[in-house]
Amino acid sequence: MVGELAAETAVERQGEISPPAAVPEVRVVCHDGAARTLPELLHGHATAVQLMFTSCISTCPMAAAIFQRVQSRIPDMAQRNMQLLSLSVEPKVDTPKALAAWLRRFHAGPSWIAAVSDISDGRVIRSFFGDGKISGDHSSQVSIIDRQGRMVWRTFALPQAEEIIAALQKI
Repeated sequence: MVGELAAETAVERQGEISPPAAVPEVRVVCHDGAARTLPELLHGHATAVQLMFTSCISTCPMAAAIFQRVQSRIPDMAQRNMQLLSLSVEPKVDTPKALAAWLRRFHAGPSWIAAVSDISDGRVIRSFFGDGKISGDHSSQVSIIDRQGRMVWRTFALPQAEEIIAALQKI
């Protein structure tokens, strides 16, 4: 119950999330076809998470451009146990092949992952990560997840790369 309460209040804020909110236990499929739980995917890495869908032609490409800047300014992300996660909110369309094409489109390096949840978990993902909406589909905020798999920071909509970098470097 405490974790659920923390998750409910986490999506209402920007800035530090206190207490940290554990990411939901949902299954995701990555761009390489590997299936894992979201906590497994995030554990051990400081992770910036953006919600997206590959057929988006407005907000999502802008958010990906921000991740491109983060990636270019932290070239040693893997050595620092940092990663970027583009998490799709469109499981009917975003197959591993579509997610891999998305990553290629934005010149993603090895520390930038794309994944999609099962259709049944889409609401859980949007509820946990989904505040600060520009469109009705998903959030344009970035959530920072610590190495224990807990949300510890949320940006404002379409943040500057420097905000994401600073938050990743703090944890």
